[in-house]
Amino acid sequence: MDRTAVSATYDAAVVELFERKRRIYLLGAAAAIVVLITSWLGRDNGDVMVGVGYPIVIVAVVVHALAVWRRWLTLPVIEATAYLGLAMVVLGRLTWHLHFAGTIDEHLLVLVGGHYWAVAALIVAGFVVFDLRRGVWVGSAVIATSIMLVITGAGSQLVGPGASRVALIYLVRVHGFLLVLLALAAAIATMRAHLHRALVQAELLERLATTDHLTGLANRRSASDALREHVAMARRYGHDLSVITVDLDSFKTINDQYGHDRGDLVLQEVGAVLASQARDVDTVARWGGEEFLLIMPETGHAGATAMAKRCLAALKAARPAGLDLTATFGVAELGEEDTLSRLLVRADELLYEGKRAGRDRVMTVDDVAHLADET
Repeated sequence: MDRTAVSATYDAAVVELFERKRRIYLLGAAAAIVVLITSWLGRDNGDVMVGVGYPIVIVAVVVHALAVWRRWLTLPVIEATAYLGLAMVVLGRLTWHLHFAGTIDEHLLVLVGGHYWAVAALIVAGFVVFDLRRGVWVGSAVIATSIMLVITGAGSQLVGPGASRVALIYLVRVHGFLLVLLALAAAIATMRAHLHRALVQAELLERLATTDHLTGLANRRSASDALREHVAMARRYGHDLSVITVDLDSFKTINDQYGHDRGDLVLQEVGAVLASQARDVDTVARWGGEEFLLIMPETGHAGATAMAKRCLAALKAARPAGLDLTATFGVAELGEEDTLSRLLVRADELLYEGKRAGRDRVMTVDDVAHLADET
């Protein structure tokens, strides 16, 4: 594919990714609101942070969800603000329990059984929201912050005479687990990045193998495969199948007079015009040089002829590259005794009959018979 086609494909993929993530973030926001409201309703009377802080957080989540729904924010801003909000809630709760809620023994079960799982989720979320390098930095910062909160908030209770050895052991284990989780998440993110890169490269190679680099249409190989499948399906189920060959008239003159760059532009715009007239089930291909092929499944002679005439009129109206361009069309329907090769040969023969008859026309078997009668 050319750069324009690659860029268009990339932009479409980005839009699709944004829409997919937008739906996920909206569902996540809805779940977060339910959890926050439930926690607020079931709070202890002495839990000032939940009583005062959670209503503020709920309002912030609602506003953020509204911004996501209305598309007021770009994807990076959505991800960064969502992660920042989650980090503030998780680390804020940790700060409360380690600094203001009482002794470490009183809150050890809550910390180990609940809040440190939220810290673990925050570390994993960093690799979902950010790339590998930023995920490692963010995860490391979260663990470092947690350790600092333990030291500044409960350090005196964990060391010295009468220290809570059980709490110390649990907290050491928890932070060891968080470090292991960070390493595992980084390893998985690395494998994910390699897999994503391999999939992108495989898709690009597939596109390069099946797509004409100039027009972005199917190339001859891809069209041959598609036509082979359509012939088999038509034979099996008794469906109609037609092909249209298209050849630009006097294209060599365009190249000679205006240069090959202008000729390439003509081919690109002709391909776009033909593709705009085709149905989703049709295949439009650059067959070679200035020749194009349209494959029309479940379409008989009359429907294919009408399509060819529409394409001819559209080409004249479009004036590709600003030139008054004409083309000749050959229309052939798959017959009972036709092979794939014979079908294409008949379409080519009709096209060249049209060339001999004066170009700038659609040629079918009926037209050939009519010309024979006139002579």
